Order: sequence, then structure tokens, then C-alpha cells
Amino acid sequence: MTESKGAVLVYPRLCVAYFLQFAIWGSWAGALGGYAEVLKMPGWQIGWLYAAIPLGAVISPLFIGPIADRYFAAQKVVSLLHFIGGLCLLGCGFACVTGHASFSLLMTLILGSGICFMPTIALVNSIVIKHSKEGSAPYVFVFGTIGWIVVNLFIAAFLSGAEQPYFFFAGGGAGILLALYSLTLPDTPPKGAPAAGEKNDVFGLGALKLFKDPAFAIFVACAFLASIPACNFFFAFQVTYLTQHGYPSPLALTTLNQFSELFFMSMLPLVIGIIGLKWVLVLGIGAWTLRYFVFIVPTFECAVIALLLHGFCYSFLYVAAYMYADKKAPAELKASVQSLMVFLLLGVGQVLGSQLYGFMRDLPDNAPKIAEMSIVRALNEDEIKQYSSLFVLPEGTPTDFWLNVKKNDTIPMPKWNDVKMTDSVWRYLDLGKTVTDLLKGNEQEQQAVDDLGSLLDTNKDNKISTSELAAAPEKLVLGNTEYTKTDIEKTFRNIANNTVNDFEVSRQDYLAVQAYNWKGILQNPAIFIAVFFVLFLILGKNPDDGKEKQKNEN
Repeated sequence: MTESKGAVLVYPRLCVAYFLQFAIWGSWAGALGGYAEVLKMPGWQIGWLYAAIPLGAVISPLFIGPIADRYFAAQKVVSLLHFIGGLCLLGCGFACVTGHASFSLLMTLILGSGICFMPTIALVNSIVIKHSKEGSAPYVFVFGTIGWIVVNLFIAAFLSGAEQPYFFFAGGGAGILLALYSLTLPDTPPKGAPAAGEKNDVFGLGALKLFKDPAFAIFVACAFLASIPACNFFFAFQVTYLTQHGYPSPLALTTLNQFSELFFMSMLPLVIGIIGLKWVLVLGIGAWTLRYFVFIVPTFECAVIALLLHGFCYSFLYVAAYMYADKKAPAELKASVQSLMVFLLLGVGQVLGSQLYGFMRDLPDNAPKIAEMSIVRALNEDEIKQYSSLFVLPEGTPTDFWLNVKKNDTIPMPKWNDVKMTDSVWRYLDLGKTVTDLLKGNEQEQQAVDDLGSLLDTNKDNKISTSELAAAPEKLVLGNTEYTKTDIEKTFRNIANNTVNDFEVSRQDYLAVQAYNWKGILQNPAIFIAVFFVLFLILGKNPDDGKEKQKNEN
């Protein structure tokens, strides 16, 4: 192991750095999509917010990478970039809690964070590789996945998950902490200027000459195009999907992605040795199609399976693609080929993926049938003052005229928790509520205040009937919103499509009318990926195919 003079405990120190590195990204990568729905952002804005990290991957190599490589020690550049990036995330948090979270401001700050964050991955990797024993770097890298898991569980348990913007403070705080901590890492001097004739091919353009080989061109096209509706498309919708289906602690559930990643990453070398890289890539592309079709089935079990498929999908497509490219490229082009794959898969592919989600999310056919509850209410004091100043009423109008005027309005649909979750051990899956209940010691009281089902679903069958609603009080206060029995009944009759007779509304039907048309959002991307699954299945080749023949000819 090479390390600076006097450095001690290098391995655990590198593990801490890598833990914080991906805790920063993980702090908002899942939560942002859910919170953007709280802010009622349109899909195109969500798509651009999720494009920040891949745009950072495209922009930062143009000026940050060359400067860092030539003139400054890696740990010092990491410190400066994380300090700026941490301030950007903290700025997002303060903008949200103070009510100034415009799209333009959030986009500017998150893009700034992405531009600062992306080059630190390569820089931290260089520090880890330089100061680790040969072959031990992967044991450090695994702490990045652990950091992603831990920060999301912490946010879900203590910071209200994706319902509040506090996750930005977790990410910004981790960034500032890593900025300070980086200064204590072993010294990693700059590489200096490139040698004579050496090019800094940050986008892998030198690898374009390999497209003369049809097998390489087919591999790049299939891997790149299949990646568009993959990771960044998925990250943008996962929390919203889980929330709209009423599953407990959506942000915590997303950590199943990373748990499965740990398993499948460890299995990848073994599987490659058995079936070869071509078939690993075939399985990886196909797994994304399978995953989205599983997500379309609206059950908790299918959601868990689809989340657990993430490690399979990511490792067998993205990681296998890098390995395939390395095998296919000649020695003098290996660096360029890797740059090209990163540029396509993590840069352009992810930008297009987030834009695709925004487009699919905004299609009219994919909008919720009932986004909010329609009500008729009396004017409040501010509205009475406004209207009375604008309109001069005829002489003899009753003095209480404005008090009797009604206004059409909308209010949020009340929550309806699953009885299986609230009345059994499954309720502990909701980490935030579990922690709150343990701290306050008032679990039943909290349910009575926040949950529509606990008030109206008297027989605990996850259905509310006319008779159950009739027994309810005229006014119900759930959270910070007051509901009338009349408004709830009107909404339920709308859901049941029954305006005359007795009705019964199930929790599944209640949630379904509030959710996006997830089949419409996911089905076409799944089919799109399936096209390249079939194409690579038929035309793809193992990277070693033809090499022996070429060697003999030479």
C-alpha cells in the first residue's frame, strides 16, 4: 500500500470517504421525485431536475477534470468541489422551507451541485486506487452503496422522507462534512500535463473508429438506447409510484435497490464466467423490460420484486457494458472506449431518460382521474374583504350576504392507510411513523388524526360502505385539513360511479383514481427496451469473437 508519510488507518478512512461520497447523491436521488410531486411540478420540470447529475457528467470534464489532473492534489479539489456542491444542496433546502422554491432556482442549484459532484467520483476513485492494496479497492467501493442505503433510511426515519425538503439538508451537510474530511485523506498529487502526443479524450471520440466493426457498433447502439428508459427514468418515478400505491415508507423501500445491487454485483464475475458477456448483457437488457412489466401489476409483492430486480438490471447492463467495451477495445483505445461508454450511458442516456419520464408523465392520458377532492365552501375572511372591495352590492342587500356565498374549491384527498399495515407487524415498515410513535408514545392517537380508514373502515376490510360513512361525524379533521361527510360521500360516489344507490369503495380503487396511469407510463419504455433485447440477442456477439481469427491473420 502506498500512502503519505505518517498516514494511519488508511483503509477505514477511505471507506468513510466513499460512504459520504454516495450518501450525498443518494440523499436526493430518490426523494426529489417524490417531493417534486408535493410541489406539484409538471413532469418536464422533474425531468430537467433529474438531468442535473448527467449534465454534470457532460459539462464538468470540459474544464474541472483537466485542471484537477494537472495542477492540484486530488483531495484538495474534492474538498473544494464538495464544499460548493454542499452549499448548493443547502440552498435548495432553504429555498423550499422558506417558500421560494421556484423551478429556475432549484434547477440552477441542483445543476451546480451536479457539476461539482460528478468529477469528485473519478477523483475519489483515484485516491482510493492509489492508496489501497492491489485488488482491495472494490471493498472500499461497496461503502458507497452502504452510504446510499443508510442516508435514505435515515431520511425516511427522521426527516419525513420525500414529503418534506429536509433531505436536501442531509445531502448538503454530508457534502460539507466530506469537504472538510477530504483534507485529512492521504495526499494524491496531480498527474501533471499530458505527455507529448497524449490526448485528453474526455468523451471517447477516439473510439469512434471502432464503429467500423459491426459487432462493436451493434453493442454500443443496443447498450446506449436500452439505457435511455433505464436508471434515470426509474429514479425519477420510483418514490412517486410507491407513494401513490400507498406502500409504507416509500423512500426506505427504495433501498431494496441498493441491497440487491450488493448481491448481484458480487455474482456478476461468476455469471460472466459461466455464460459470457454477451448473454449477461442480453439478460441485463431484458431484465429492465421485465422489471417495468412487474411494476405495472399494482400489488405490494410485485413492487418489492421489481425493486429487488434493480441490482440485476444495473449490474448486468451498465457494469457489464463497461466490461464488454474493455474486452472489445485494443490496448491503445481502452481509455477512449470507457470515456465513450460513460458519456453515452451516464451522460446522454440519462439526460434523455429523465426527459422521457417527464414527457410520459405529462401526457393527458396518464394524468390521475381525481387528483384532489372537489368541495363547496364558504368564503374566508380574506376573500370576503377582497370581494366586498371589488363589488358594490345593491341597496337593501343583507349584511350577511358574503357569509352565505359559496365557492367551488379543491382540497387534498385524505390519507387511507392499509389495515394490514396499521394493525399488524407490517406497520413497522413505515419507518418515519414508527420513530414518531416511539418518541411520542401515541400511536393510536396519531392514526385517529391522520388516517381516513381508521375513522370510517369500522370492520377493517379496507373498504368503506354507505353505512360506515353514515355513522361518521359531520366533520372530520385529518392532519391539517377539515373534511365534511358530504364532500367525502360525493367523492366516494364519483369513484364508485354510483349517484343513487348504496356504494362500497375499496382502498385500492380509492388510490387508483389518484395515481398516474402507470401502465401508460411504463409500458412503452418496456417495449422500447425489448426491441434492443431482441436485436442484441440475435446480432450481438461475445467481445472475444473474431479475435483469435484476427490474431492468426496477423
